[in-house]
Amino acid sequence: MQIAYISNRPEVLRETLVHVEHFMPWVDDVLVVAPAASIPSFVLGRSVTFISDDEAAGDLAPELPRLDHSSCNYVLRRGMIKSGAVAEQFVMSDDDYRPIKPVPLDVFVEDGRHHCYYSYDLAAWRRAETDFDNCQRVTYQALRYLGYSHLSFAAHMPQVIDRQVLADAFDAVAAITDSNALCEWSLYFNYGRRHRPDLFHAPRVFRTMCWPEYPNEWPYWVRPEEYTFENFYPSLYEPGQLFQGLTTALDADTVERTNFEKILRWSQLEVRTAKLDFPTDVGTPWLKDSWSRRAFFRLARSLRKVYDYVALEDRVRLNELAGAVDRLEHEAETGSGS
Repeated sequence: MQIAYISNRPEVLRETLVHVEHFMPWVDDVLVVAPAASIPSFVLGRSVTFISDDEAAGDLAPELPRLDHSSCNYVLRRGMIKSGAVAEQFVMSDDDYRPIKPVPLDVFVEDGRHHCYYSYDLAAWRRAETDFDNCQRVTYQALRYLGYSHLSFAAHMPQVIDRQVLADAFDAVAAITDSNALCEWSLYFNYGRRHRPDLFHAPRVFRTMCWPEYPNEWPYWVRPEEYTFENFYPSLYEPGQLFQGLTTALDADTVERTNFEKILRWSQLEVRTAKLDFPTDVGTPWLKDSWSRRAFFRLARSLRKVYDYVALEDRVRLNELAGAVDRLEHEAETGSGS
């Protein structure tokens, strides 16, 4: 099966493909959308089909430097599927989505139907700090206007895609807006599940570690049932960070031990931060390297941070319960549950 990436980081993608070859050996075709100037730098150790950013963007190529990251990805994936290089069914991924255990094909395709993985309900997404957050809000409004469900499938893990259904989803939203501040993952699966219910199993909970980057950076709406993929952040492997001392490269003799160590560290940090116990020997977004931040959390606890983190464990459980109720109501309405 084909896997398709957007990347401008040759070394990150090279390492990611080694992990994919080890844990997902059924992937036999690789497509990469990359800046034309950087394509010669991609020495990936295997045959790869490249499409340049400008080729994928078409008439919007001059606008790419002015687009934020999320909008740029939307434009490039919309153009990618028109290139003629994309398989009828393919795995869509980013260069930092790495498998951390064996991933059989039936994680994605089973009995002729596709599994899809969600991480949130866009109606409950309250963050407003990044271009990603803006895309979630715009996508929610578009899906709601069109009368579709609005789960977030931006699960930061690979997902299997039907090329024609994705093209139709792009066309559907283009009929109501010229905005590129949209999430192609959530657009595709919510559109597809409405118009091609025969193609999809009921949604599954996502299986991604490091989404968010740090545990409890925001409350879960649903909690991963297992970790199958890592949303790879190179910064987490730097000195003083969560995965310091661990290699980012794959060593076939030690990879499972290394990946399990990452899961342990992540889980231990999750328990501590849920109790407002922020370690001072590991970099986190709450303390970083600032004495003032440390003092802030020890002594002040501003109203905003109190709201965000006090009784976090209880709020996370309530959030997950709301998600479970929403899913049961949706299954009752649609008759899905397979």
